[in-house]
Amino acid sequence: MSDDVCTMCETIARAAADWADRPAVISDGRLWTYADVAEASGRLAAWLKDKCGVGPDTRVAIAMRNRAEIVVAYCAAISLGATVLPVNYRLGDEALAHVLREGGPACLVADEAPDASLIAEARELGVTVLGVGAAPEWDERWDQALAQALRPHVSADVNPDAPAVILYTSGTTGLPKGAVMPHRALVFNIRTAIAGHGLRPDDVHLLAIPYFVPTACYTLVNLAAYQGAALVMAPDAEMSTVVPLIERWRCTTFFGVPTMFFFLTAYPRLAEHDLRSLRLIAYSGSPMPVRTIRRLRELFPGVLTHNFFGLTETIAMTHVLPSADADVRPESIGKLLPGIAARIVGEDGQELPPGQVGELVFRRDVIIPEYWRRPGLLEESIREGWFHTGDLASVDEEGYFYVHGRSKDLIIVAGQNVYALEVEQVIMRLESVREVAVVGVPATGSRRLWES
Repeated sequence: MSDDVCTMCETIARAAADWADRPAVISDGRLWTYADVAEASGRLAAWLKDKCGVGPDTRVAIAMRNRAEIVVAYCAAISLGATVLPVNYRLGDEALAHVLREGGPACLVADEAPDASLIAEARELGVTVLGVGAAPEWDERWDQALAQALRPHVSADVNPDAPAVILYTSGTTGLPKGAVMPHRALVFNIRTAIAGHGLRPDDVHLLAIPYFVPTACYTLVNLAAYQGAALVMAPDAEMSTVVPLIERWRCTTFFGVPTMFFFLTAYPRLAEHDLRSLRLIAYSGSPMPVRTIRRLRELFPGVLTHNFFGLTETIAMTHVLPSADADVRPESIGKLLPGIAARIVGEDGQELPPGQVGELVFRRDVIIPEYWRRPGLLEESIREGWFHTGDLASVDEEGYFYVHGRSKDLIIVAGQNVYALEVEQVIMRLESVREVAVVGVPATGSRRLWES
């Protein structure tokens, strides 16, 4: 695909035209070609337009376990110029209600994974619920909706700066905020991911993380269409599910969080499966224990192991630690990717020298344009053209970045700064420790003398 593509509408349309016979999605034992996805998404688009009024300036919410219908619903909504709202159905009732109220979707596409409270809230708000699979009573069933519609003519004429995805992020306090990702930003993210990880059109990507996670809805689903690659949907992250899928469909990449790879290395039936198709294991979200990296190297010799980093608010993954550095600098999130500008600053906003811990900030042009329906909220974190993340970090003289935790996780002990994440990393070196969390508590008794 040529580099002049700048919207997801164009990406999806060209994928259907250029790679009709290629595998697009594998889900529940079925292989969907790009032609299959185009046919189903075209029919769904017609139904969404006729029955729900979906078009530009409207939103379609998706709340499902990983399955092919996510890709179909995404392509249908995008082709109509609508915005996709991935819903983290694991949130509490109050947060879910807030996402639906503020997001204001015209339609919610759901399966049996979300709790019934989400469906009830959608109905109370007048949102049409389109159901996939055998679950509670829906307003309309997926198969019936597709049967009603003929495939429409789909236009890809969408402003590159129009929103394509609104992803709600909870942060650490308050109700979730909707990060607005424009089409242009998603395409930039795809190209950044390809450059950072060396992704290829012949890759078969395993999607074992939920769709409502940035790596899934910002990156994997989109880059598969961009390159004409295949996407294998794992309905859950259990190794008894994941490992057979890798073997059967010859998956080449596996993106996840460190805990998933610990369970991969500990899976008792691993030796029974041929996983030689894997060429890349990529992880983010928390530090990867060195012993897990070394175990992965033993079990999967020659497989690349990449750490990567990015925020819901950044328009791309921002750092990648290449495989050569994975066990040499395991605490590092890597170096900045092309087109990304970041630095470490002190409380006065001035850049700090290498090795000093300060706040990680990103240049404004690599940050989302806004939080959905929260005017001025994003600007509260922007000072002199830099977005302040609240993450404590440092960078060494060679350009490798290290995250030390959130600023609110800083613990003062006898007048010295102690970073909870660094203590956790030391404890994780113990072979008997699987997971650890460090929090600060007020000093009591004679210890208070050290804190005065």
